Amino acid sequence: MSCVSSPTYSLTLNGNSFGFFKGKRGLRQGDPLSPLLFTICMDYLSRILNVTGQQADFRFHLLCGHLRLNHLLFADDLLLFSKGTDTSIMWLLRAFATFSAASGLSLNKEKTEIYFNGVQPQTVDAILQVSGFKKGSLPFKYLGVPISSKKLTKTEGRKLMDKITTRIRSWGANHLSYAGLIVCVGMFCGGGKDSYLRAPAVSWDKCCLPKSEGGLGIKHSKNWNKALLGNWSWKKIAHLMSIFRPAYSDDCGMGKQLDYTVNEGYNWLRGSNPEVSWWRVFWNSMNVPKTSFIYWAVVLGRLLTKDRLVRMGGASDLSCFLCHSHDESHDHLFFDCLYSNRCVQLLQQKLQFYFDPRGLVNWNRRRRRNSLLMRRITCACYIQLVYLIWQERNKARLYFKVTHPGIIVKQGIQSVCTRFRTRNKAAITRDDEVWLRHLTQ
Repeated sequence: MSCVSSPTYSLTLNGNSFGFFKGKRGLRQGDPLSPLLFTICMDYLSRILNVTGQQADFRFHLLCGHLRLNHLLFADDLLLFSKGTDTSIMWLLRAFATFSAASGLSLNKEKTEIYFNGVQPQTVDAILQVSGFKKGSLPFKYLGVPISSKKLTKTEGRKLMDKITTRIRSWGANHLSYAGLIVCVGMFCGGGKDSYLRAPAVSWDKCCLPKSEGGLGIKHSKNWNKALLGNWSWKKIAHLMSIFRPAYSDDCGMGKQLDYTVNEGYNWLRGSNPEVSWWRVFWNSMNVPKTSFIYWAVVLGRLLTKDRLVRMGGASDLSCFLCHSHDESHDHLFFDCLYSNRCVQLLQQKLQFYFDPRGLVNWNRRRRRNSLLMRRITCACYIQLVYLIWQERNKARLYFKVTHPGIIVKQGIQSVCTRFRTRNKAAITRDDEVWLRHLTQ
C-alpha cells in the first residue's frame, strides 16, 4: 500500500497551486484503482499456490493430478483442491499464512468450508481442528453453478439454462443488434424455439443452415449435441450408434469409413441442401456483419415491411415511409421506391458502373472486364446502401424525416472504402488506386 499512501498531492484553485499533502487515507470503497490492486494481490496468491503444488509431499486431488491443478480463482471466490491428507492441507494453510503476512488480507473462516469425500473420520476431525474451517456438504454453488460429485439433474440444468436465457434476452433487448445476437447465439451453440420473445422473422432451421446454403451458419443445438454424444458413444459404449448407423451404409451419408468425427455426424444429421449462388456476395470481409445480415434478410424477403406487418396484424397503413406514393413491400422499398431509386442512381454515377440491383449476383459474375477489387467494392457499396435505406426507413417511421440521398450514398461509400483501407494488406493496381481516390473525393 506504500504506492497508494506515500505520494503527495497539491490543489489548484483559481489558477494558483496550494500546498502538498500525503495520500494517507488509502483506498475507499468504490475507488476505481481497487480492482486493479486486488488483481495484483490475487496473482501473487496464485503464484504462491503454484509453488505449493511443486512441493514433494503435496498430493493433488485424484482428478486434478494430471493438470497439476490445486486452485481456481475468480475475483474473491476461491476453490482449492488437494488429496485429503494432513500434509497437503498444512501446505495450503502455509500458503495462506504467507499471503496474509505480505498483503494483510486473510480468510474469512465464517465463509470458508471444506468438502470431504472418501476421507477417514479421524483425518477429517484433525483437518477441521487444525484449519478452524467448517465442514460443508455437496452440492454447493460456485458463481451460481451447482457443484456436485454427481451428474446434474434435469431440474438443476434447467435452472442454469433459464439464467443464461434470461441474460441473453436482456442483452438482446437492451444492447445488441441483429448481428450481435448472431454472435451471442453462436457462442452458446444455438438457442431454441422456446427462447423467442416473438415470432421469428426467419425459421430457426433456416438460420442453422451454412451460409453457403442460405443460412447464418449457426449450429443447431440439438443436432450438435447428438453429434457430440455420438462421438462419445462411438468411442465408449455405442449407446447412440443406432442414430448414426444409416449414415455408414453404402447408399447414403459418410460411406464405408470407420472413423467418426463430430462435424461429419452433425452434417449428416442436418442433411444437405443445394448451395445458393449469392452467399459469397455479402458474406465476406468487405462487409460489416450487420449490413450482411440485413441484406441476407432482404434476399429472403423477411424484413418487417408494412405488407408483412399488416398480415401479422401490426399495422393498418401501407404507404411507404420514404416516398408516400405506393404501398410498402420488399420489392417496392428496395427496387421501386423513388427515394431508393435516386440513391441507386447516385451510387452508380459515383462508381461509374451501371448494375441492376435485382441481378447483382449475375452482374458480379459477368463483369469480368473490371478488376475483382472494383466488383467487390461495388457490391459492398450497394449492400451498405441497402442497409442505410432500411435505416432511413426506420428513422422516417420514428421521426418523420429522411436524409438527402446524396448524403447517405457518400456515407456508404466512405464506410466501405475505410473498411477496405484498414483491412487490406496487399498491393493494388494503379487503376484501382485511381478509382478508389475518385470514390472518396
